[in-house]
Amino acid sequence: MPLGSTKNLDELYAKQRLLQEEAARLEFERDQLDGDGSDADRCYILDIEARALQEEATKLGSSISDILDRDLQR
Repeated sequence: MPLGSTKNLDELYAKQRLLQEEAARLEFERDQLDGDGSDADRCYILDIEARALQEEATKLGSSISDILDRDLQR
């Protein structure tokens, strides 16, 4: 695997990890609120934000897999 590819993969892994950590932080924050009471709107927003971050992390995971598959085929 070329050195440039390794650096690119490292950056993708770091971004994916960042997204996952932020999603987990938002989920934790959401779980600390009263979802059925006065915090329902905030819980809803945090849930959407966490899901969006997880979705983006999943997309990065697919990109990483594609790069690894391409490198294996060489």
